Amino acid sequence: VKHDLNQILLDRVGVQWEKEDLSYLKPEWFAESYWRRVSNAKLVSTEADAKFYIAHSDVRLVYNSLSHFETLAFNFDIMADEKAGMVRTGYEGIVEVRYGKGEFILFLTPPYVSEGSSPSTFGKKAWTNVDKTTLLQSFGLSIPSEEDWQMNW
Repeated sequence: VKHDLNQILLDRVGVQWEKEDLSYLKPEWFAESYWRRVSNAKLVSTEADAKFYIAHSDVRLVYNSLSHFETLAFNFDIMADEKAGMVRTGYEGIVEVRYGKGEFILFLTPPYVSEGSSPSTFGKKAWTNVDKTTLLQSFGLSIPSEEDWQMNW
């Protein structure tokens, strides 16, 4: 898919960023707010349901393995790359997709995302100190067999 960047127009209004309240971007506040939005998104079990409900609300679709994520990424026309068990375009394993008119977000999430409180490590980059197998297990993802691991990783 070729994207034409020539169609992007620069905003002509200057923003005085030093006068803007950007406190909501502090890591602890952002992580809490983001978790609330993701975990409160409507949980669906199929791509068809996701495409239907995204017109009216944020939607969450769970992927159970990296190969499942690759399939979803292909079907939603997004980047499917991963490195060391972390999907490249994800935040804590969560990938956002603007689908349709883009008013709402489709969240592709690993199984650990659920309603309620976030894990104590959420937003703290705790995954940077663990190996790939531990990371996949902490996200609730299935672990590829040794043979699959060698073929695909």
